[in-house]
Amino acid sequence: MSAPSHIPLDDALHVLQADPGHSLADPGLARLPPAGLDRLFLAARRQAERNHDGILLLLDLLQVAQRADSASHRQLMPSVVRQLRHHVEDQQRWHALAENAAYYRDNRLAAEKIAAKLRTD
Repeated sequence: MSAPSHIPLDDALHVLQADPGHSLADPGLARLPPAGLDRLFLAARRQAERNHDGILLLLDLLQVAQRADSASHRQLMPSVVRQLRHHVEDQQRWHALAENAAYYRDNRLAAEKIAAKLRTD
């Protein structure tokens, strides 16, 4: 059981961020209309919640594996820990994306200024 690659999430975030090295949080989001930002906010929050559910499930599995006498159960531990780390990192990223989408949705003046600056850069 190896941890899935971050590539699809990395690719999506790269497109949304416009300039990953930019000091602003996900400046590419500023270009999206409020309806798109709201949709992105909801989708990212749902994905963060799915990651949270996965984290809880993996923690339950770790508790069961710790109590097991079988070496095969204990051998699962490194894979479960890797998967747990993956879910935690993705949950943080999805949560940040949701928060940034909500910020640009709720602060249209700031979003418009950032979008205009990105067009001139």
